[in-house]
Amino acid sequence: MQAKLPAIQRFKIDSEHYAVDVPKMLRICYINEVQRRHRVFVDDEDTRAHIEKVANWLTVSTRPGLLLYGGIGNGKTTMANAIADVIRIVYYDSSSMERSKSVTSISALDVARMAQEDTAQALRSLAEREIVHIDDVGTEPASVKVWGNEVSPIVELIYRRYDRLLCTIITSNLDDAEILKRYGPRVSDRLHETFDFLAYDNKSYR
Repeated sequence: MQAKLPAIQRFKIDSEHYAVDVPKMLRICYINEVQRRHRVFVDDEDTRAHIEKVANWLTVSTRPGLLLYGGIGNGKTTMANAIADVIRIVYYDSSSMERSKSVTSISALDVARMAQEDTAQALRSLAEREIVHIDDVGTEPASVKVWGNEVSPIVELIYRRYDRLLCTIITSNLDDAEILKRYGPRVSDRLHETFDFLAYDNKSYR
């Protein structure tokens, strides 16, 4: 049984303290991410609603996690990258030219590879970072062998971050029922307790 670690304060952007318009900034960063990928920004109702809900999570929600889920090509990873851009901008100190906060982004496949290579220190570091984005959850092997033992790196990572209520952004093509089937009721229950769920049921933009 995992020991409970002391929880840290839930990360959120204090828009009054930093005097920033988070929805506006998130929209600009989202557009920049679309254009960086040489795509055309589609200013439709779905995109506007997603930006509004994510901005609310960044500034108001009490839950430390955000799960963006739905079909392929409909803006989940783009949104996660935009969130990272907003945080980099807001927490950039021009006097020291350093960022006090940033998002560590990693694919679920790379988490599984780290476990297979037995890079325990790297996994511990990932589990303890303040803000992490795990992309394409559900594409990784359900379990991997580490020293002859079957382990699920994503499950372990979620458990460790759940214990400390650390800020975690997950993007996945799996819906709620598929997450329950693949990862089991304990993971599903933890996600529902500590994550805001945002469904992407719009069409692909690719």
